[in-house]
Amino acid sequence: MKRTTCIRAAGALAALALALPASAAAVPTVTSVDAKLDAAGVTFLTDAPGAGLTSQARSVVSADGFAAGFAETNGVTGGGVIDYSVLPADYRAPMTAAEKLDYPAAQTGMQPHATCDGVAALADGANVLAWQGRDPYYAYVPWQKTTAGLGDDPTKWIPVVRTATGVDLSATTDFRRACTDLGGTYHAADTASSIADVLIANALAPLQAQIASLRRARDASDRAAATARDAQRAARDAQRLAEAAYQALFTKPIELTLAAKRFAPGSGVVMVTGSPTDPVHVTLETAKRTARKLGLSDPVLAEVDGEIGANGAVLLTLKPERDVLKALTTVTVRSGRGRGRGRAAVRPARGTIPATVHAVSGGNEDSAKARLTR
Repeated sequence: MKRTTCIRAAGALAALALALPASAAAVPTVTSVDAKLDAAGVTFLTDAPGAGLTSQARSVVSADGFAAGFAETNGVTGGGVIDYSVLPADYRAPMTAAEKLDYPAAQTGMQPHATCDGVAALADGANVLAWQGRDPYYAYVPWQKTTAGLGDDPTKWIPVVRTATGVDLSATTDFRRACTDLGGTYHAADTASSIADVLIANALAPLQAQIASLRRARDASDRAAATARDAQRAARDAQRLAEAAYQALFTKPIELTLAAKRFAPGSGVVMVTGSPTDPVHVTLETAKRTARKLGLSDPVLAEVDGEIGANGAVLLTLKPERDVLKALTTVTVRSGRGRGRGRAAVRPARGTIPATVHAVSGGNEDSAKARLTR
């Protein structure tokens, strides 16, 4: 895949993650698209509609403010992440943890962790819930000793696996063998989408750091809940921390990041992070002298307006007007000698054009250098 195509696809997945509603930050949601894979002998010439291409589900999983892209590659259907987008808060309020775990419409096949199927103790609902709590995120017990990058904590499921099966995952090196020795079938985790993960991680890293801090405070308050006095003190501390995080989120300066520092005119993708709901104005500019050489009266080559989303970020694409795009990408050449002689011909321009991407939001601004490729 060409570089520009990679950036475009990654940006789409990142935008999909950034578009998730704020209510989805705590409990998991799964947003999927149906992608196509090559199939032997199938090309546009033999199958124009693409009916013979192989389908593959690709999803963005969001949980506790963390997000990651996955492709369903492990062959398991069902028994994956619980999708709370079909369980709104008021509706699920009277449900038990077991009822949420078994709710049919919330079942997905997305498994960010490796699993060991066919072992009765691991399939037992009590053990599945034992490591999660009143809002279960996953319909399985993970069979690995590392996190999946979704805010999950291996120290919560490793003791459950040890008690249920006698296997210490923290000391295991051959997970497949450990599973088959129990009579189970080992399934690797679904494949992570690394390109999308990079953009998503860059977009959400500041917010995730704050959320991780809040989660540590919440866990501390749970442990302190042994006595009413400790619980009240922990609640006050958590409230002060939440207010500080809220103020930091809504007063932070903006930051501009380019998907690539070199890009063709019309394909520049920028991400601006800052205070949610703030409007932002982004321009692509070149030097006045360069603009005159290109036959342009204005050094501003493209501009776009947007609004920073609830998660503190927005993705925007810089697209010049048609006449500006023509001046950037073509050059007129005349054949023959003398003034007015010869025939005019238009050919693609070569080289690069130095430019600056500038973002303004309220009283804050940020900029980055770029080069337009031709």
